[in-house]
Amino acid sequence: MFQGSIRQLDLINLLRRVNLFYQLQGIILRNDNGSQFIAHKVRNFLKNSDVKQQFTHVATPEENSYIEAFHSILEREEIERNQFASYYEAKDTIRRFIKHYNESRLHRSIGFVTPQQKWDEAIVSDTTILEEMSIL
Repeated sequence: MFQGSIRQLDLINLLRRVNLFYQLQGIILRNDNGSQFIAHKVRNFLKNSDVKQQFTHVATPEENSYIEAFHSILEREEIERNQFASYYEAKDTIRRFIKHYNESRLHRSIGFVTPQQKWDEAIVSDTTILEEMSIL
């Protein structure tokens, strides 16, 4: 019923949308060696966007442990507990879980705050540093 992985054009469109909110230039995108990440169109898009790709070694999910842990939690807490009647029901349920995971669920590994709080803190910190640097 569901596609196992994201297609390369979907990935490019996602990266374009992310770039509208957060400038991608100069970041490092860590990914596995999935076909969508090694596709020429994706690699060219990232190169033209000044994004460096960092590939994990083959068959080493521990090198991408944060997203692997998230996928495991999503699978265990949502996918395995539900039988979805449709793609749209699954999409809505997963979207709500991701929102809860990022905005409400406290994470021990980041000091018992939510990922959104940690992100906001990092953005404020980076902005403050940039403002201080511009004064100098």
